[in-house]
Amino acid sequence: MKEPLKIAILGAGAMGTTLAAWMTTGGHDVTLIARGENAERLKNRPVRILSGDEVLVGDTRLTVMDGIEAIGGVDLLIVTVKNFDLEGCCQQLVNYIDPETLILGLQNGIVNQFILPKYFGNIVYAIANYNAWQEPCSINTTEDRLDWNVNINGPIILGTPDNQLQPDVQKLTKLFSSFIGCQHSLGFVDDAYTKIVSNLANSVTTIIGNSHHEEAGIASLQAVVTEITNEAIQTLEAADIRPPSKSPLPPWWVIKLGKLLPNILTRPIFRRKMAMVGSTSMASDILSKNTGRSELKSINGALLALARKHNVDVPYNCRLYDLCESKFRETPFQPMSATDLLNHLGGKLT
Repeated sequence: MKEPLKIAILGAGAMGTTLAAWMTTGGHDVTLIARGENAERLKNRPVRILSGDEVLVGDTRLTVMDGIEAIGGVDLLIVTVKNFDLEGCCQQLVNYIDPETLILGLQNGIVNQFILPKYFGNIVYAIANYNAWQEPCSINTTEDRLDWNVNINGPIILGTPDNQLQPDVQKLTKLFSSFIGCQHSLGFVDDAYTKIVSNLANSVTTIIGNSHHEEAGIASLQAVVTEITNEAIQTLEAADIRPPSKSPLPPWWVIKLGKLLPNILTRPIFRRKMAMVGSTSMASDILSKNTGRSELKSINGALLALARKHNVDVPYNCRLYDLCESKFRETPFQPMSATDLLNHLGGKLT
């Protein structure tokens, strides 16, 4: 891999667009593959990345194409499309990509570790411990830029399930470290399952319509998140998943202790955490795009599959999954309050 790299990014959502902006400002030859109205917006307006009031990346013009022919001859292809679209995308890509091209799969969950190897040979996987959301004003008005806000919870983790391709992993780690915290992992499967646990709350904030900043529902919301996270940690422990050295989650003993401590101690911490959480990609799919399609199966479903495999009882997560599966199909989607969610899951305030 040479510098600067020729990079193509397939998937112009939160991850794809923010990575394209970061890498373009780093001097790399980056092409972002987008379609439809989104492609036109990105072609005509610069992108800016913000963290609160801080500008991380100023106005950056991206090279945007609406056809996958742009992947020919690239050094690195970053695939950020979600798992529910991944198989179809791979079927199209395989006829265009050079067999020697390095592929970076960046999806939530572990489903990509089974899909991508069916089509490609040189695959590294990434876990992005940040979420990004587009400011509504940059979508619905004629402002001269597209603003993306990011909340960085930890480093990008790079690795492979079998610890192959380590020279490529290390080179990509160096590449990402030039603009964001990044590390390579020799226990990537453990990292991927741990990220699933941190993403379980995406379904919660989505089903309550992104009302997680509202004080009226904070107690119910904390009760729900506490229960599903504790069940998930019990599942990981039963599966002999080891906690990563760096993770968006607190230490597992802290999570378990949090269920026992009085709310007067834990509520302020939870409230601050929720205040930092913006909209998620799952919320975008259900609340904004109203497609009925989401990452529920590849996130929540993966945790349930692991729990069944190791005979762990996870009633809150089971009821949450069934509820979301039903509610997300509604047209139009009707969110529920955090209090109603807690009651539906059979929980109670303490």
